[in-house]
Amino acid sequence: MFFSPANHLVETGRLATPVLFGLIPGMEIKTLWMPPAYLLYSSSLIHLFSDSLTVVRLGSSIAIYFSLVCLYFLTKSFGFSKKASIIVFSSIILEPLLFRFGSAARMEGLTALFFLMSLLFVSSETTKNKRMLFCLFGGVCLSLSCLSHPFGASLGIITLFLLFYKNQNWKLCLIFFGIGGILPILVWVYYIYPDFDLFILQFGSQLVRKKTLFQNFSLYDKLRVFLFGFAFAKFRLIVIGIQIFLLSILSFRFYSKEKSLPKNLQIYWVWVITVLFSLYSSSEGWYVIHSLFPLVWGMGLIYDNLPKFKVVVWVGLLISLSGIFQFTYIHWYKTDSNLILKNHFEKIEQILQNSKSVYLQALPDPYFYLRTKRPNLTIREFIPGELGIPSEVFLKTIHSIDAFVFYNDDLRNSAIKDLLKDNSVWSREEWDIPVPTNHWLHYKTIVYTKTKN
Repeated sequence: MFFSPANHLVETGRLATPVLFGLIPGMEIKTLWMPPAYLLYSSSLIHLFSDSLTVVRLGSSIAIYFSLVCLYFLTKSFGFSKKASIIVFSSIILEPLLFRFGSAARMEGLTALFFLMSLLFVSSETTKNKRMLFCLFGGVCLSLSCLSHPFGASLGIITLFLLFYKNQNWKLCLIFFGIGGILPILVWVYYIYPDFDLFILQFGSQLVRKKTLFQNFSLYDKLRVFLFGFAFAKFRLIVIGIQIFLLSILSFRFYSKEKSLPKNLQIYWVWVITVLFSLYSSSEGWYVIHSLFPLVWGMGLIYDNLPKFKVVVWVGLLISLSGIFQFTYIHWYKTDSNLILKNHFEKIEQILQNSKSVYLQALPDPYFYLRTKRPNLTIREFIPGELGIPSEVFLKTIHSIDAFVFYNDDLRNSAIKDLLKDNSVWSREEWDIPVPTNHWLHYKTIVYTKTKN
């Protein structure tokens, strides 16, 4: 979904989204459903190297691992001991969730990188003149984080807290920060303005989808989404609960004695509450990666301030290391994931051999495989059922498609469900990918192909 507009920009000079042509209005004109920073970043990599999944995943990995470097320097600037800074860095780099979500062809890594850069600039101790310049750069970085993904806007609460924290020149800093922040936004507004109606439709539909997810997901559903990417999720939840409990006691102790909290502890609470509330509001599993940063920050605080409870830190690291071994064993020792994935995609290609167009809502996504093997195949990606776009907009397009691939029948758009009801027109094949239940390829595949016009 995110590769399509980036690659189209390289090929044609236009930021359109070919996989959504005919499905969502205006996609053949402009991509307005997502802020453009990550798309421009990806298109730059594609232009410099090649139009492959490996290139965009490598770009995401570079961004997420550079964000860890920023986090390390941030801990040093906030007074963590050298050992605690290493604990923070080790706790996050060894967490399998970071690799799984951070190396995907998505924008979470770039969003985190720009956000952490904004924290570094705003928290830097320097002269007054340089301080204003750093506030300017901090505003630019936070703005770029928001333009990578709207989730960055919620992270801005942490940056603003730092801007005001014990800062005698906060008013002047805020002015420079605001100037820096508005400059990239103005460029985006300039891009949006000529097609503002399309922006309202595309971006607004995304907001409606988020609202629907928030309303339909129970607290239990949200907890499952949060824990989905963690190794040994139940144990990780216990460790998170213990961390919050211990740091609550530590905060109470500090406040009882000094009527205030250390700066790094204040940041922890602002950060963790902001991220957890944002995750609760969004109900999107991909965003959970942003919770890793305040949680490992908390591990550093425990290591420095609660020596009797360092065992919590070591248990957290042990869970992450065990997760890496489990992940490796399941995906590369017990099974040959690459071969299984190749055979799976070959099976889909064989079924689609007589099809000229296909609609994909599949996990794992065969887009890149089909794009390479069948360059003349017209590929369309899915319309989320919660998007709320009237079916009249895309009925002509879906009626022209002669194959559909799903991983879950229940998630199909209602108009597509109605289209595929006629068994005399559509042939249906279904299978499970032959992997253990805790394998990342453990999905069902359902393929509909048209048997007659």
